[in-house]
Amino acid sequence: MAGNRWRFELFSFDFAFGALAFALLSSYTLGSAGSDLGFSENLMLASRTNQAVAFGAGCLFAFGNMLLLAAVALLGLSFAYAIATASALLMLAAVEFNGDRALLLGVAIVAALLAIIVPSLGASKGEATLPAAGLPVTVRKSASGRVSKTKQEAAGMKNSSKGIIVAILGGLALGGVFTPFRSSVFGQFGMGAYAGLVLFAAGLLTATLFLSLYFMNMPVQGGSIGLSAYLRGKVTQHVLGLVGGALCAAGILLLSLPNAFPADAQPSSGALSAAALGAGVLAVVLGFSVWRELAQAPSAVTRSALLGALFVVLAIGSFALAVEKVAVPQIPQQVGLTHTQFPG
Repeated sequence: MAGNRWRFELFSFDFAFGALAFALLSSYTLGSAGSDLGFSENLMLASRTNQAVAFGAGCLFAFGNMLLLAAVALLGLSFAYAIATASALLMLAAVEFNGDRALLLGVAIVAALLAIIVPSLGASKGEATLPAAGLPVTVRKSASGRVSKTKQEAAGMKNSSKGIIVAILGGLALGGVFTPFRSSVFGQFGMGAYAGLVLFAAGLLTATLFLSLYFMNMPVQGGSIGLSAYLRGKVTQHVLGLVGGALCAAGILLLSLPNAFPADAQPSSGALSAAALGAGVLAVVLGFSVWRELAQAPSAVTRSALLGALFVVLAIGSFALAVEKVAVPQIPQQVGLTHTQFPG
């Protein structure tokens, strides 16, 4: 929505600002209401270790998020999110699974691997139709006055190959965020959802400031740019970045709050996992339907993207069932047995 000429490095600045602004606003309003401890009290009572872990989880999220945005710039939503979501699921499978339902986990892993391989092959075949094929063109004049046009893209590796690599790495990083963040927020001496979100967003902003500057000077797409490019952005482009970051923070908060509910009121772990990973499926659908990224692509490339999306859905469904907590059978109490104490 921000436009092809608005680089993801510049979008990331506003994204991080929007996430932190939402975290602070929600913490000082909803997070400070009610009879329980407020946001400030939870933050002060939390252990320094948990605070550092929440901040570090935000830094890791910034790294994965920027790689995912880079993959979208190179491959488009349809390919990038399918590959990244499947990679995140593989990381979650390695961290979250408790061994109760190995068959379902095996199905999820195989489907996730296919969700990486099939779209990757399709992206390689459709190199000419990827978003990176429409990079801005620089017009140059030679000494003789002749005009030449060159694309601002790095020589060497194909855009599809670069996009596949950064999508896999970004997905693995994002998949590694959930467990440490949850443990720092709801573990022993945890800080609660609101305080945890603030430190998470602070880590996101801190890491984004350094990572964006790095990618601006060592770009994966186009040429090097300076901070002046950020200042030249349109108001609508900045607003879209702020809204995107706020939406992301709201999603993280809504996925975190159920952990504070009583045990009998909490949604299942499988449902929460499916909700978190389902955002990737939504992005793939938007790439197909709203932005019609594959409208000009060969039919074989479109089939690869569609098949990859189906494998992602299968992987998420199988994983959600695999991590579902198995109810522990209750041993019925014996009836009719009494303890009698005899005199003496």
